[in-house]
Amino acid sequence: MSKALVAVRHRLRTRSERGAATAEYAVSVVAACGFGGILVALLKSDLMDKLLRAIINFALQIAGVDGVQL
Repeated sequence: MSKALVAVRHRLRTRSERGAATAEYAVSVVAACGFGGILVALLKSDLMDKLLRAIINFALQIAGVDGVQL
């Protein structure tokens, strides 16, 4: 086997994986943005609005603050 072929085989075997970490970060950022978009859509719904208001009003009643309705 020629020295050039051996050198190419050696380079292919010891290839660095620096770009792999960047790609993994990119995939995780895209996934986080998608998850955030889903959360925003859920929190804007009427059901979640009513649920959050009920939780806050319940907490205010337990704290002794009466007459406050959100």
